Amino acid sequence: MAAKKSIFDVLAGLPVLRLLNLRGHSRVLPEALEEQLASTGNEKDHLAAAKLYQNKAQELEAEAVEFETAASKIGPYEDSKGFRRGGLMTAAQEKRHRAKQMQELHAAHLEKAQALHKTAQSE
Repeated sequence: MAAKKSIFDVLAGLPVLRLLNLRGHSRVLPEALEEQLASTGNEKDHLAAAKLYQNKAQELEAEAVEFETAASKIGPYEDSKGFRRGGLMTAAQEKRHRAKQMQELHAAHLEKAQALHKTAQSE
């Protein structure tokens, strides 16, 4: 007879910080870099921001894979109604959505850095 696990048992097995950050949109850029981008924002600043956003996107994608892996390991008898698997898949979708947003920010800052580089070369 399989032991029944509650959703809390499953969630307890996952990294707590990642679950707590599922909805919370933590700061990706350091405050000093955000201020520099808002005021002067040179090529170097935009490249640094692009790199940070790319790293965050990769981190979020890895977390999404972890949630999907956890969901795939839950058997049909452990979760007969699919609530736990559904919750984990929803968490994976949220992480993927945020990763996509980070990739878009990465692309925007990279484009801005390239534009500033071309402007500096033409002067």
